[in-house]
Amino acid sequence: MTNNLLYIGLDVDDTNFHGCAVEPSSGELLSFKCRPTLKGLLSQLGKLKVAFPHHTIKLCYEASYIGYTLKRELAKHDFECEVVAPSSIPT
Repeated sequence: MTNNLLYIGLDVDDTNFHGCAVEPSSGELLSFKCRPTLKGLLSQLGKLKVAFPHHTIKLCYEASYIGYTLKRELAKHDFECEVVAPSSIPT
């Protein structure tokens, strides 16, 4: 397995989860939208794992009402995820 990383930024809200990443070697923009459920998100992440089998997927999302719940659930499914403080995001 190579050391390729695929960083995915998530935008979580009440209507949809949006994900976006840039594949490092090709510069390809990858984006998806799914229902705001763990099942919907895991489905999309599963598709990315199939499409990029030699990449390690790491996720992050802005701290919000969802708190650390999503981070803990993703960890149970072997996805590394960080919760980012809103004040540390550049404008």
